[in-house]
Amino acid sequence: MKTFSNRRVNYLAAMQPQVSIWVPLAVGLIGLLGVLATQLITTRRDLSREAAAIRRADHIFWRDKRLDAALTLLVTMNAWREIVVDTWHNPPDDATYAELHAAVTTMSDTLATLKLIGTNEIRQAATQAVDDLLTTAATVRTSPATADLAAASRHLSATINILRDHLRHSLSIP
Repeated sequence: MKTFSNRRVNYLAAMQPQVSIWVPLAVGLIGLLGVLATQLITTRRDLSREAAAIRRADHIFWRDKRLDAALTLLVTMNAWREIVVDTWHNPPDDATYAELHAAVTTMSDTLATLKLIGTNEIRQAATQAVDDLLTTAATVRTSPATADLAAASRHLSATINILRDHLRHSLSIP
């Protein structure tokens, strides 16, 4: 009987599958690589999202700076236009000259700011508008008797409106 038992034990031992030590190691290594790959993918995705958020914030920051400068320029241009048109109809006094000087200085400073931080389109449009305003005013001032003051005033307003529309488009303002 003893031989039968030994044979049975040997038979059962032979029937059990033998797993090489490399199989659990390979499975563990694959699992570890999967975890590491998942972490790398997640980290890369997070960094990409963070970079996109930084780019958006930077875009918004500079857009706001351009908007502030453009608004200052438009307000100054309107104030300057009103003073200039008034000087065409009434002789200016020292206070009016001081207001004109302050408006031109502010307009020049704001234009310099827009030339620094503005896009190419904004730079060109703002420069052209300021040059057009100053040229029109100089033309009227050099020959006030022959100048059509109403047409010149409308031209100044139209120049400012064209710049305003261009800035709205360039700065994506609805």
